[in-house]
Amino acid sequence: MNKEENRTARTERIKEKIRSKKGLIKVISIVLFIVVMTVVTIVCIPLVKMLSTEEGRAGLETLVDNNLVLGVAVYLLLQIMQVVIALIPGGVIQILGGVLFGKFWGTVLCILGLLLGEIVVFSVVRKFGMPVVEAFIDGKGLRKFEFLNDSKKLEMTIFILFLIPGVPKDVLTYIAPLTKIKPGSFYILSMISRFPAAILSIVFGANLSEGNILSALVIFLIVAVIGVLGILYKDKAVELLKHKKEANHTDSQ
Repeated sequence: MNKEENRTARTERIKEKIRSKKGLIKVISIVLFIVVMTVVTIVCIPLVKMLSTEEGRAGLETLVDNNLVLGVAVYLLLQIMQVVIALIPGGVIQILGGVLFGKFWGTVLCILGLLLGEIVVFSVVRKFGMPVVEAFIDGKGLRKFEFLNDSKKLEMTIFILFLIPGVPKDVLTYIAPLTKIKPGSFYILSMISRFPAAILSIVFGANLSEGNILSALVIFLIVAVIGVLGILYKDKAVELLKHKKEANHTDSQ
């Protein structure tokens, strides 16, 4: 047996282990989700108290400056885990980035964390395939986006899906590697389409940390309206894209 056959056999054994331990992986994911959200809550409670006064905001700035490397490392880890564990809401982590690091560096670190998380998920799914996806994504989520297997205008479709508010971006991150999209194309398109929502959350957090309550409130209302519209119409938008691809596929035949 040559090296390639050994590698293939080893990959198949790992896939089988993943498939047999789907329940355990889900339990671990839920536990990690609870741990992350607990950490975020513990961090956010004193942050909210500090942000309520000018002295507190100055103290927060000093705290971040004195523990910059640790703060960056922890924040990046949280952002990566938010992508890997699809249950974790991204908005909370992004707002935290704006609070701790401001508009510019909050945006840089947020996008970097999202990219690293996507690279982890994409690489693992491309290596081991459906068993990994099934361990994290339920059957309903898989069926909803199975039309992406049609490669016609795949990049544009994924780009539009990432732009639609309310569409589960991290579910798409798990499903996209099952399609024919190239990794580089996926990273670029997903980062561009994630950017508007991410920057709104980061600017909201930065305004809170700077005491610009009115600006933060305006941004919150904008995000809330976009979010409500996304919740109301995301399914219709996905179905529209699905039917359009099916029509294009039929025409091409």
